[in-house]
Amino acid sequence: MLKLSVSSMDTYTKCPKKYHYRYIEKPDIEESKWSFTEFGSCAHRILELFHLEVLKRPIKEEEYPRLMKRCFQDGVKEFDINILEEPTWTPSGDQPGIIYMREVIQDYLDNIRENGMPNVIGVEMPFSFKIDENSIVRGYIDRVDKVGPGEYRVVDYKTSKNEKYLSEFQLLVYAEALNRKYGDVKIVHGSFLLLKHKCKTKDFTFKASDLDRCNKLLLKNASHIETDNTWVKKPTFLCNWCDYKAICQEAWAE
Repeated sequence: MLKLSVSSMDTYTKCPKKYHYRYIEKPDIEESKWSFTEFGSCAHRILELFHLEVLKRPIKEEEYPRLMKRCFQDGVKEFDINILEEPTWTPSGDQPGIIYMREVIQDYLDNIRENGMPNVIGVEMPFSFKIDENSIVRGYIDRVDKVGPGEYRVVDYKTSKNEKYLSEFQLLVYAEALNRKYGDVKIVHGSFLLLKHKCKTKDFTFKASDLDRCNKLLLKNASHIETDNTWVKKPTFLCNWCDYKAICQEAWAE
């Protein structure tokens, strides 16, 4: 059974050779920890802890800052503080990640105060469904909101600086996952929430016809990966940050 995710399909699209290393060959190398990935994972964890607490019991708005402070402290403890203290990109120039993290989380809290607490029904929600008899897609959705009868919102937190790499396909797969899970889906709103840009959002709306398109794209991706026996390299500047650079001959430009 071929087990795919949005991330693995994106890896294949960018470089089939990297996909082969990461998901098939699996060489015994230690994957690097980068400050920007550690920052993103930590921010996700803090917001997950916050919404899990809100799901447990009604919380008054005046309690939000104290709760978020506790979630911030608990979340940071789970990560390498030395890496979090390294500089990370911000709109106003590089700053130590742990300092800028406070600003990002405060922006998120301010956004909730301004727009109200969303009706969150799930955080880090797992999903898995069949693409065909030989493959499945699985993953986790950062946040799922119930908007109304048959109407949902999937939210994906992003801490990257560049919006041009955001893929509608990711949110489209999440929308289909909700359709399979709940069965009453009429409309799914998809939002990339840009944590490093004052919680600006990039929004999409998906209907039934979009979900049909999603399934066709999933079948196409799965078919390409299932039948590939060449795993062609696609050298780009990104090779300089690839964990497999040392074992992938001529895979990156000198």
